[in-house]
Amino acid sequence: MFRDEVLAIVRSVRVSLRVLRTSSIVLVLLGVVGRGTSHACTGLACMQIWSTADGGGALTVYWDYSKLVQTFFRVCGGGNCFFSNNDPGFMAPPTDPPPAPGLFRLVDGTDVTIQIMTIDDGLSMQIESTNVTQAPAMVLLGTMPTIHVHPVWKILAPQDQSKNYRVTYKLTTTSAGYGESDLYQQTVTNIQPTVDVTPTPTATPIPLPPVCPGDCDGKGTVTVDELITCVNIALDTEDISECSACDIDGSHTVTVDELIIAVNNALTNCPTPTTVTLDEIQTTIFTPTCATQFCHDAASHNEGLVLAAGASYDNLVGVASMESDLMRVKPGDPANSFLYQKLTGP
Repeated sequence: MFRDEVLAIVRSVRVSLRVLRTSSIVLVLLGVVGRGTSHACTGLACMQIWSTADGGGALTVYWDYSKLVQTFFRVCGGGNCFFSNNDPGFMAPPTDPPPAPGLFRLVDGTDVTIQIMTIDDGLSMQIESTNVTQAPAMVLLGTMPTIHVHPVWKILAPQDQSKNYRVTYKLTTTSAGYGESDLYQQTVTNIQPTVDVTPTPTATPIPLPPVCPGDCDGKGTVTVDELITCVNIALDTEDISECSACDIDGSHTVTVDELIIAVNNALTNCPTPTTVTLDEIQTTIFTPTCATQFCHDAASHNEGLVLAAGASYDNLVGVASMESDLMRVKPGDPANSFLYQKLTGP
């Protein structure tokens, strides 16, 4: 299927872009590819909602419930620690083929509600604007074809307490023809996985996203030949080294979505890089989100880091990280800055 989509794109690119350079070409390509809705989590990374019969049946969730939901965000203060994670999400795929036999797409207009049956003390599920800490509770996940919700799994526990927490729930609906799901149990943990913290002599550089996806030669435009190169990489007929600018997310593959972005850049020219100042970062991110109680204000200074106004620069730029052998921010080298690596997730 992916190969057919890519071949459709290359045919459209070769014919249309050489003749017409208008926004209508993007519409043609979108029609050929059949774009779906983009989501924060995709495929089996989500708890997928299906039914057991075509046009009806019981609701069911395709997910490996032996997996732990691992909390990763940890802030301590006053003897307690706050742990949080916003994955995985619930999703009813609008167009994707079922991942296993006996699963069927929900009919458009079908509503799905989650009923929390039991929840351990200390654990909560924030679903949209509803924070569930006690059972029973009911929250609407959404209505087909746009069901895609990321709960926030939160734990407030004593500073020295690490354990597994459990929540049980089922899915229900008021839509005719569908029945409620089985009862599911999910385990959420704040037991941090064991990692190798042995420092390495040399940090591995992380590739930065291209300034202009599809611009192989870095000249500020995306040409037809560069688009053809991107398509060939997607089809595995050329190596990614021929044009790393086609690979936006650094996954060493070129997807249909990345090809669409490159085509848009060919039609509308490459975007002008945006200059962001420290003052803007301070106002929009550090002050409201990071320089807060139990986090990185002057009183808490977790990990020895203060991100309050007037202190963030001196605490970041050229300062060694307490968790690695990298600087928190290495001037002129974001790929080898600990803050960048922390945010991008390797």
